[in-house]
Amino acid sequence: MNISDLQIVIENPSGSYKKFVDSPEEYPVLGVTYPTHYGYIIGYKSEDGHDLDVFIGNGELYGLMQVERDDTPNGVETKFFLGVSQEEINKIKSQFDPVIAKIDTFDQTEFLKKLTEFKSV
Repeated sequence: MNISDLQIVIENPSGSYKKFVDSPEEYPVLGVTYPTHYGYIIGYKSEDGHDLDVFIGNGELYGLMQVERDDTPNGVETKFFLGVSQEEINKIKSQFDPVIAKIDTFDQTEFLKKLTEFKSV
């Protein structure tokens, strides 16, 4: 999938479930059912050293969400969202609520500018 010249790979289609851990002692979010498509952007890296995660929806909101992770240098991992609706962002928030450190929304121009901070190639 290409959006605004971004190459995006969908790993988890909307409605799919991904288990993270077995107990809340390991991580407060055991797993999620993705309310949007979820994947990564080729050529961009997040704080965990892996490809930059992205939610892709059916709306007009752009932005990022930082989630708490104790295995990253600053204790957070950034996940972007591209074209999500307010309903979709609310569902994303409810899935990740225990670990959300920050959510910001941008217009498309600001989104693309912020994204450049994560470019790896």
